Amino acid sequence: MPKNRQEVPLAERRTLIVDEARRQFSDTGYRGTTVTSIAKALNLTSAAIHWYFPTKDDLFAAAFAAIFQEATARVLSNTESHGDPRGELIGVLEEMHPYKGLFREAYERMTSSPPLLGLYAEVMDWVDQRLIAAISHRAPDGDIALLADTAHVLLEGLLVSVRELDRPMAEMIDLLIDPLAAAAAARARKSR
Repeated sequence: MPKNRQEVPLAERRTLIVDEARRQFSDTGYRGTTVTSIAKALNLTSAAIHWYFPTKDDLFAAAFAAIFQEATARVLSNTESHGDPRGELIGVLEEMHPYKGLFREAYERMTSSPPLLGLYAEVMDWVDQRLIAAISHRAPDGDIALLADTAHVLLEGLLVSVRELDRPMAEMIDLLIDPLAAAAAARARKSR
């Protein structure tokens, strides 16, 4: 075991910081968490945290990315949902539900924070890929690009809404995908 922090490998120290940041951001949100509180919990200085993460937004983005990556890895390792875009989307959204407040805070801050904008774009790209694939399975001849844009806007609203869902995520996703797929199929028949 290392005798002091100097002997702790950099990657391991970075992981410790991100793990503590995840815990605090999850417990108290973006506004309720400070770099100082994270540093104190790890018996470090704020300057040590800033060595790895120049801004609080960099640290928030790293913590949120870790949450998303773990949720995605768990869902993709599940043989029932792996390869099924609808199942993957529902699985990840269910895994991320406890962190919905953090998603909203990332959304609110992304216009003024390049790290959060990049992370948000990465997460929504993953979501969009699953949406497009799920809609394509149900409406292979429709205008998928238009449907994906519509689904994206609706899903984004679902993700940042402060309203607590009173329905299972699968029901909400199906309610989003099914009418759009039906509309695409109807448009395709009409244009023939």
